[in-house]
Amino acid sequence: MLDKYTTLIKIESGYIMNQQTFDSVSEKVTIDHVAAYCGFSKATVSRVINREGSVKPATEAKVREAIEKLGYSPNNAASALSGGRTKTIAVFLPDVKTEYYATLLTGLEEVAEKQFFNIIIKTQNNKKALLDLAINNRVDAFILRNNGLKPFDNDVLVTLQRRGIPVVFIGKPPTESDSHAILIDNVGGARLMAHHYAQHGFKRILFIAGPKDNLDSNDRLYGFKMGLSEMSAEVEALDVVYGDFLRESGYEAAKQSLETKTYDAIFAASDHMALGAILYCRGKGIRVPDDIAITGFDDTFFSEFLDPPLTTVHQPMQEIGSIAMETVLRILEQRDPRFQKIILPTQLQIRQSCGCAHV
Repeated sequence: MLDKYTTLIKIESGYIMNQQTFDSVSEKVTIDHVAAYCGFSKATVSRVINREGSVKPATEAKVREAIEKLGYSPNNAASALSGGRTKTIAVFLPDVKTEYYATLLTGLEEVAEKQFFNIIIKTQNNKKALLDLAINNRVDAFILRNNGLKPFDNDVLVTLQRRGIPVVFIGKPPTESDSHAILIDNVGGARLMAHHYAQHGFKRILFIAGPKDNLDSNDRLYGFKMGLSEMSAEVEALDVVYGDFLRESGYEAAKQSLETKTYDAIFAASDHMALGAILYCRGKGIRVPDDIAITGFDDTFFSEFLDPPLTTVHQPMQEIGSIAMETVLRILEQRDPRFQKIILPTQLQIRQSCGCAHV
């Protein structure tokens, strides 16, 4: 029992624990310990943990401070079995190795941790695994990254809908039906790059796209063509080759194209493919940007450290993750049940690889 390990000090609002003596407690921290520490009832602590509202902000702050100091972790399994919350969100990301998804995951985790939620990460679009999480009440909601390469099984989406489990997509939803989605303005970002290319007067342009079925890449190609048309650019050639967003495919795409044709500029649908193209040019003695301009998309961490620094389209990767998690938690609180599609802006990050002076 608690009184074997610590001294309780009685105060008007209840009991609090002496922190110094509590440090020696070896048994698992329970909700009773939290209530005693902060001086509120167990019911109040429970309302804070389950985000039920009707708790004064000052009270909630004290309870959460006690939870953090004592290292209390609610019993999620018992909560799920009793029909309550698991305080766990399932997140599907195609991978977590690239900095794109690592940065996105940072945004997801920061918001989840502040609200005492846990994350289960899945990197395989596996019907059985996703259904298991839903049917066995292991998670409260899903955040799914959809890039269009491997569609989510319709049975999974129908099951989530029937069971009332919230879903937030990062990227375009698989269908045009009502869905919560966090997107970036791929079209607008590529359109800005096209305007910049027109201002440079580039006439022979190579676009290195991602996979043919990738939604982001297709939007970037669409926006780039739109922007060139808007500027009435006198483009003699706009050739498109396909890669997989990785450096090696950018290298091979540049090799395949530059061995047979000459271009004024290359626009790659990812910074990694732009890097691959730069490395190919360097190996062949083709100067960037003197002989050919090369730009990318994403504004990954290394882009400003390349030689020359890479002109690219910046997208707020960490903010995407933060807003996705904030959206799913808001749905769970039923504060805003309306379906939302949030489109985050992109912006041109001009450096030197396009031929502009250092800014």
